[in-house]
Amino acid sequence: MILSTKLHIPQTRRDDLVERTAITELLNKGLKSKLTSVTAPGGYGKTTALSQWLQQFAIPAVWISLGPQDNDLIEFWSYTIAAVNSKNPKFAERVTPYLPSLKSGAFESFISAMICELESFSDELVMVWDDYHTIDLAPIHASVAYFLGFLPAHIHLYVTSRAEMPFPTARLQTTGQMVKITIQELRFQLAEGIRYFQDCMGLSLSGEKVAVLLDRTEGWISGLYLAAISLQRSGNYSDFIRAFSGEHRNISDYLFQEVFSLQLSEIQSFLLKTSIVDRINGPLCEAITGQVNCQELLEMLEQHNLFIVSLDDQRKWYRYHHLFSEFLRRLFRQRYAGQSKELHVKAAHWLEEHGFLEEAVEQLFVDGHHQEASTLIEKHLQNLHAKRGVLYRWLCDLPETCFTGKPGIQFLYVKVMVETNEMELAQARLRLMEDKLSDPEWKPYAGTVHFLSAAVSFYRRDFRRANEYFEMFDRHTPGGSYIQMIEANSYSMYFDTLLSFFHDLHDAERFFYKWIKVWEDRDNYPYVGFFYNTYSLLLYEWNRLEEAAAYAERVLRSTCMQPYALILLSATINAARIYQAKGDSAKAFELLEWVKPNIDSVDKRMFMRRIEAEKANLSLANGSFDEHWLQACGIKHSDRIPLGPIKEYLYLASALMEHREVDEALQLLEQLYRLVDKADRTWDKVKVTILQSMAFYRKGDMTNAVMKLEAALQLAEPGKYIRSFVDEGAKMAELLREYIRQRQINANRKSASVLYARELLLLMSDHMNETASSGALITKQELKILRMIDMGLSNKQIAEQLQITAETVKSHLKSMYRKLHVNSREQALEQGKEFQWL
Repeated sequence: MILSTKLHIPQTRRDDLVERTAITELLNKGLKSKLTSVTAPGGYGKTTALSQWLQQFAIPAVWISLGPQDNDLIEFWSYTIAAVNSKNPKFAERVTPYLPSLKSGAFESFISAMICELESFSDELVMVWDDYHTIDLAPIHASVAYFLGFLPAHIHLYVTSRAEMPFPTARLQTTGQMVKITIQELRFQLAEGIRYFQDCMGLSLSGEKVAVLLDRTEGWISGLYLAAISLQRSGNYSDFIRAFSGEHRNISDYLFQEVFSLQLSEIQSFLLKTSIVDRINGPLCEAITGQVNCQELLEMLEQHNLFIVSLDDQRKWYRYHHLFSEFLRRLFRQRYAGQSKELHVKAAHWLEEHGFLEEAVEQLFVDGHHQEASTLIEKHLQNLHAKRGVLYRWLCDLPETCFTGKPGIQFLYVKVMVETNEMELAQARLRLMEDKLSDPEWKPYAGTVHFLSAAVSFYRRDFRRANEYFEMFDRHTPGGSYIQMIEANSYSMYFDTLLSFFHDLHDAERFFYKWIKVWEDRDNYPYVGFFYNTYSLLLYEWNRLEEAAAYAERVLRSTCMQPYALILLSATINAARIYQAKGDSAKAFELLEWVKPNIDSVDKRMFMRRIEAEKANLSLANGSFDEHWLQACGIKHSDRIPLGPIKEYLYLASALMEHREVDEALQLLEQLYRLVDKADRTWDKVKVTILQSMAFYRKGDMTNAVMKLEAALQLAEPGKYIRSFVDEGAKMAELLREYIRQRQINANRKSASVLYARELLLLMSDHMNETASSGALITKQELKILRMIDMGLSNKQIAEQLQITAETVKSHLKSMYRKLHVNSREQALEQGKEFQWL
């Protein structure tokens, strides 16, 4: 959930502010730089300086107020997307689809998409990350550094923090692309201090007295503000200033207590109890304190400038000044130690009831209320599952005792580990669970433990163990388990298909067919949909189109599977490909449009992006080029691609080739190959290598085209891949013929099977559209024979391939010679080339 209050520029009162020319000049200088850092301890006016500057000059800007709960790659960048989207409503639509790539900690493709969209902005834009010191996650720092490296010149990043920037800035500084504003610049100077006390606070202090306060506070703005409040209540300025001394922390404690002690006991109690949450509103304060006039109290505190900041224009949500909040919390722990747990739980309950689940859990982690936090997490497992980064941090922070008696949390922990590719850790925790299955309290969960063990074994490519665990799962939980479906409505897989885990597609066939037969007759068992879709894709690859269509249709007709976005989309894509292969492209496009309103998921934008990519690929297969998709897809050939779903990048490579950007396609395909080769994903290597051969062919580099085709054939022949080649159309047929010719000339060369290449070429002749001329002259069977002659096959070899007699081959040849008015094979081949049949 994006909290809009975190995206508001804090409002400042012009009559309470001192004009600071030097700071304004530095901030203006930042408009010519990539990064402006504003770093100083709390209370030095970092946020105020920036918000005052933005309001004073009406600079187009977006603002993100950061907090500890934003220590998550997806959460951090989601808020940045939401902020920028307020200036450009199309921004989120185009960038959000890349968020899933952040789940494994990889960020390059996402940042590349961000940069691409920001480059399209016509006007300058200031981006502010306020309180960046609350972020301590290393991957976020790395992503920010990468972001800055490519930031367009008209986008300017301003970052406030209590600490130095935790990402490299040396290069930006040496190239003049960074402005640094530190405590030295933020400290009030004498002239500013005099104007502040006299004009803003209404105190007629002499320059000498102001100088003493500036010296004692070292220009600390919050300290001066607190001093001014105390002076307004003091009858003797000189005595107060004389007694005003101490270390920085002591000064803050003294001033806060001085202000706090002057409040009525009702207000003191309200301040202390409501300080336990980061953001407050009237109803939340009422839930915590039991008071009924909380909204009035909040408005009164704001009116009296009592260290409270409004977070929205409606004056509904507020927060306390950070230092004031820290003081209040220290005092709260002293005075209300016995009530701490009760109040935190009350706050958590209100936050939970109103849908602020993350903040509710964070509230319970305060002061180590881990048991309560684990109970809340378990209660909302499915809702919190989408917050993977934060969830993983919570689960890591929970002591082991919190997992006792809470199998649901342990199962979710394993699921998160699997999604983040932490297979070793997942397997270790599962083994601990397996050891407990003899305990009575764990017996009901044995099936779920075995299911997760099966999944981990599968992803580790131990299919024997996966089968064994699935068998145990099926014995213990024949009706299935909710844990099977927990990620089926989110765009969370880090691979395109389960076939990626198999080296031999025949092993995949045996595995999936076995479990389909076990589960296909179960009522309300949607998980089998994953297996239907995978098996359908496998059958499609083997060109068994009718069978493939039957399995896809099972999913599309199933009422229990359709609510699950991942299953529904995969079945729709499979069915669309099959219709395309059968020549009904209109039905294929119709299906992809039909599924859009039926996708119900928090990740709907990612699903929509995949659908648009499939439509673009269908257009390419039909001989047209979707220029709009190439511009709007949000991915580029230069992206640094994390290991994950690569299908859209394969489509991008094909689109680039069609757009005559072959070198860019080759650059992209080389990176993809290194990625899938390192992961040892044969399925993906076949796809990438085929496209590499096509790219070299389009470039006119026949040597490399044939070499890459040979590599693809060697990878694909054991699994008998078909459609991966056939779907490339006429150009693949041309390249296969060239490959066969070259290998026949160099017969001694050890190469991929020429017979396999011939089989593919024959199949392609069945699927390629015949010209009108061929239909008028020779039959389909005669055309096959002519193409086999072109491959150098004898009459006997042709008969064996077509499973007819040699005499029948001769009869076809005579008929073809008569129709073409020729007398020999050579003349028939010449006519075939003239008609462009070959």
